[in-house]
Amino acid sequence: MPTRTRIAAAIGATAAVTLPASVAATSYVVHPGDTLGDIAIRHGTTVRALVEANLDARTPLHAGQLLTIPDESLSQPAYTRDATDIETYAVREGEGVYEVARRFGVDPTALARTNGIGVNAALAPGAELQIPGRLARMNALLTYVADDVDVSATLVRSVAWTESGWRQDVVSPTGAVGVMQLEPYSGEWVARHIASRRLDIWVAQDNVLAGSLLLRHLLQLHGGDESAALAGYYQGTASVARNGLYEDTQQYLERVTAQMSMEA
Repeated sequence: MPTRTRIAAAIGATAAVTLPASVAATSYVVHPGDTLGDIAIRHGTTVRALVEANLDARTPLHAGQLLTIPDESLSQPAYTRDATDIETYAVREGEGVYEVARRFGVDPTALARTNGIGVNAALAPGAELQIPGRLARMNALLTYVADDVDVSATLVRSVAWTESGWRQDVVSPTGAVGVMQLEPYSGEWVARHIASRRLDIWVAQDNVLAGSLLLRHLLQLHGGDESAALAGYYQGTASVARNGLYEDTQQYLERVTAQMSMEA
C-alpha cells in the first residue's frame, strides 16, 4: 500500500518533546478509512505502541473502535527544545472544535483553552486556530516516512530541521518548498523517476516522502556515504562533481552532522 495512503491527509497543515498530558488526546474513535499509520502520526506516537496498547492478531482495526492512545510518544531531539510547538490552522466549512481536535490528535478542551474559546464555540470558515503539539506530529511523520522508505530517521529528521525547522509553510528565496525544502523541479524528478506517481510537495506528507526518497537515491548513488549524499542534496551532485564543495555546503554538512549527533 503506498505511503500516502497509509498516512492519509490526517496530518493537517504540517509535525522530540512529547505532547504534554494536558494537550494530547488519550483516546480515539476509529473512523472509516483510518489506518494505524495515520492515527499514530496524528497523535505523535508509533504504530507499534498503538498495537501493543489496543490490538492483537485477532482484532483488526474497524470503524467505531475506541483506541487508547498510549503515553509513549516519540521523544524529541535536543535541537528542537526551544522551538515553537504551535501551528496555525484555517478552519474548514462545517468544522468545530471537536472536528479540528480530531484532525490533529489533540484534546478538545486543550485546543479550546489554547484559543480562548469554549469547546462548543461556533467557528467560521477561514478562522485561524492555534494548534498545540506541532513538533510531536511532525516528528512522527518524519520518522514514519523514513522507516517506510528505509532511510535513517535520524538523518531525515536532521535534514528537515536544518532545512526548515520542521515547518511545511517555509518557502525559500529560490522557491524551495516545505519541510524538506525541495525545489519544484526536484519534486517532479522524484515523482517521475523514483516514486512513479504524482507528489505534491506543497503537502507535508508528500514533501517528506519526496525528500526521503531523494536522500535514499543519493545514498545509493554514493555507496552509503552520508556526507556525499548530503552534499548532493544541498548543492546538487553535478555541481559537487564539477566545483567541489562550496563553503556553505560544508557548513550545511557540519550543521546536519552536529544535529544527528544529538540523537546518538
